[in-house]
Amino acid sequence: MNNKPNRFMELEGLRGIAAVMVVITHFVFLFFPAMRRGNMALTHSRFEDNVYGTPLMLLVAGTLAVAIFFVLSGFVLSIGFFKTGDQNIVMKLATGRYLRLMLPALASVLIAFVLISFGAHTLTSVAGEIANSTYLSGKWHHSPTFLEALKTATFDIFVEYKGESRAINHALWTMYVEFIGSFLVFGFLLIFARSRFRWVAYAVLIVGTFGTWYLAFIIGVLIADAYNLGWLERLRHWSVTVPIAVVAIFLGIFPKKHENTIYEFLDLSFFGFSERVVYLTFSATLIVLVVLLSKTLARVLQTRLLSSLGKYTFSLYLTHLSVIYTVPTSVVILLHERIGYNWAALVAALVCVLFLWLVSYFFERYIDAPSIKFAKYVSAIYRNDREIDWPGRSNAVITRVKGVLRRNKQE
Repeated sequence: MNNKPNRFMELEGLRGIAAVMVVITHFVFLFFPAMRRGNMALTHSRFEDNVYGTPLMLLVAGTLAVAIFFVLSGFVLSIGFFKTGDQNIVMKLATGRYLRLMLPALASVLIAFVLISFGAHTLTSVAGEIANSTYLSGKWHHSPTFLEALKTATFDIFVEYKGESRAINHALWTMYVEFIGSFLVFGFLLIFARSRFRWVAYAVLIVGTFGTWYLAFIIGVLIADAYNLGWLERLRHWSVTVPIAVVAIFLGIFPKKHENTIYEFLDLSFFGFSERVVYLTFSATLIVLVVLLSKTLARVLQTRLLSSLGKYTFSLYLTHLSVIYTVPTSVVILLHERIGYNWAALVAALVCVLFLWLVSYFFERYIDAPSIKFAKYVSAIYRNDREIDWPGRSNAVITRVKGVLRRNKQE
């Protein structure tokens, strides 16, 4: 999102809203388990029964939000190249990609590791029993060693789609997809993007990735290509955006259990595809298109409040489960007998929002932002764009050490 002169702040706003959707989804699914799979035997209140299977489920469409992340990644990683034709942009992104993803992920894993080491799994167990949520009570029962946590964040999450690496911070399942998807984008840009036959490559990749999350990255690149060519300008009209938005919402709330629902006719199991991956990818694609096409919606998303959310998206995504597993669980345990479960959950949600804001703010400032700078610095060195003045650095360190020793001696 550092493209100039247009930084696509409306997409930053969309990214921020998507991150909030993920947080809401995890909170609701953990503390109101009936909403997760439509099992109304687990309900705590009537709203769960009234909401499940309706358009209001868009508020807890966390997987759709992740699909939006993937489409946006394809767009953002490629739009700079399409605007300039400079392959150095692709190389800069590619050489710094691992560190840019790994360093914040490592910090989030170490935070979770510390909380687990102090017995935070007891909070999820007790709160899970109170909430009648096996989804919550089963969290953080794996107690990793420090070396296991280190290996998880630096290696496992980039080579495993599923596995024990998810036990510490299961939101990190997206790192594997994001990492592989990013290099799929980089490879396409370097090999095909300048070719007049790239449309054939698009078709082949769409067919080859259909039914997987990688389709979202290819579509994101395709949207960036079409945007740069000015094709989207021809579609800027409410008669186009409104129907697209309606279809996007309809597909975006595709339920996990769609038997005996209006979605039953969209079954793709005969072809061996995951219906939710396919339809949520299509929904995310349409949502991104609506944001790019609608000037009114873009103005709303470009407001300072919403666009600034994009800055904290990665920090919020990486840390929100550690907060949810500890803060609202503690509140529910303390208050459920005094004020009732639903009121305790409401108070827990409000307290959780405060902690999420604080943690995300400090995580972005002291971990995510420095990680971006460091990744760019290492990338520049790797590409020989910057040389390290080792003698100068050494002399500076020696001078500083001598100064400290001299002051200590005087004291």
